[in-house]
Amino acid sequence: MQPHSKEQGTHHRLYRFRFYPTKEQAEQLARTFGACRWVYNEGLALRSGAWERHRVHVGFAETCRALTGWKRVEESAWLAEVSSTVLQQSLRHLDQAYQRFFKRQGRYPARKKKGRSRDAAVYVRTGFTWVEDAERPGTGLIRLAKQSEPLDIRWSRALPAGTVPVRLTVTRDRAGRHFVSTLVEERMVPLPAVFVPGSREPKAVGLDLGLASLVTLDDGTKVDHPRLMRRYAEKLARLQRELHKKVRGSRNRDKVRQRIARLHALISDVRRDLLDKLTTRLVRENQVLVVEDLSVVNLVRAARGRGRQRKAKLNQLISDAGWGELLRMLRYKCEWYGRTLVIVDRFFPSTRRCSACHAKGPSRDVSVRGWVCAECGAVHDRDVNAAVNVRDEGMRLYWLVAAGLPPGRKAPTLIRASDLEACSAAA
Repeated sequence: MQPHSKEQGTHHRLYRFRFYPTKEQAEQLARTFGACRWVYNEGLALRSGAWERHRVHVGFAETCRALTGWKRVEESAWLAEVSSTVLQQSLRHLDQAYQRFFKRQGRYPARKKKGRSRDAAVYVRTGFTWVEDAERPGTGLIRLAKQSEPLDIRWSRALPAGTVPVRLTVTRDRAGRHFVSTLVEERMVPLPAVFVPGSREPKAVGLDLGLASLVTLDDGTKVDHPRLMRRYAEKLARLQRELHKKVRGSRNRDKVRQRIARLHALISDVRRDLLDKLTTRLVRENQVLVVEDLSVVNLVRAARGRGRQRKAKLNQLISDAGWGELLRMLRYKCEWYGRTLVIVDRFFPSTRRCSACHAKGPSRDVSVRGWVCAECGAVHDRDVNAAVNVRDEGMRLYWLVAAGLPPGRKAPTLIRASDLEACSAAA
């Protein structure tokens, strides 16, 4: 069973819809989530145990054969109630986790725990049936394997007409909501090129991600930080106090836990919607987008020692801003719509450098929001100056790459300063 590869000229796009399962469907999906988790953990134990005890490498094919044996054992015969393709996909996810670990792109795979890990099941084309509605193209009936009735899906938007989903991912979040994510192959139409008025130079924008403002553009425009966790902090604290008073295992405790989960789901939905609209607007209005190479994982490391309370609050603000999700959206939208995303080096002194005379000043504390250049006397807003410097450095990299392209060739959708430095060092 080989992973699906997209056709040339198409992009994989995910459409996410909420659905409301019947009681029988909900029970069957609960068994499916549990079976996927159990198979993943058993496959992990098999592979790690074989290596620790016998120094034998067990791969995906061996775990699939072990799955057949698990179904024939009386203690785990209940696995036959779940689609085999879903369980094989769980083993494939385990194999992909091992591959990321061997490539040093992730940690060693960990066991999944009920209530902690995400409830998800992946259905390939042999695990579901799709019947398109002739009156409403792009919508239709989806029936999962081992289920007799189609899902009651809320079609908030239509899929591309005439396409068949490549893969379905059914999930259940902590708030108890069920979603189906459909992966389709879609031919994206690039947006018209955007140029500076009166010239053929591509319109560029420099983005400075911050905490005082979520995003600051080089023209001085600032997008406010939503601060959703602060907005709902009082309500969350009250619900957490209620949860602490409830008896463990009681229904009242579970009700309060559901209310907390629904509130967190609301915060997540609002943040995702805000970032989606913001990134779409930026991609539509500009041809080249320039950002800094931020390591969000390192920025939100656990606070230790002196000043840990301040660092903990800083970590919460960074997580609440969703910098990683914003950069991810910019990357795939630039690829879809024919834009160029330039990522400058993370050590580029965008904050310390004067955007007027390019003089490099001393490092300044985060609390300093404005400063005066000692060389030329220019007065700078900290974030706007950083955004201008990021744009200028990004356009330098852009023209460096564009100059080496053959005539008529478009600039790539992603330019990294680290990649250019590596190529220069190799040369």
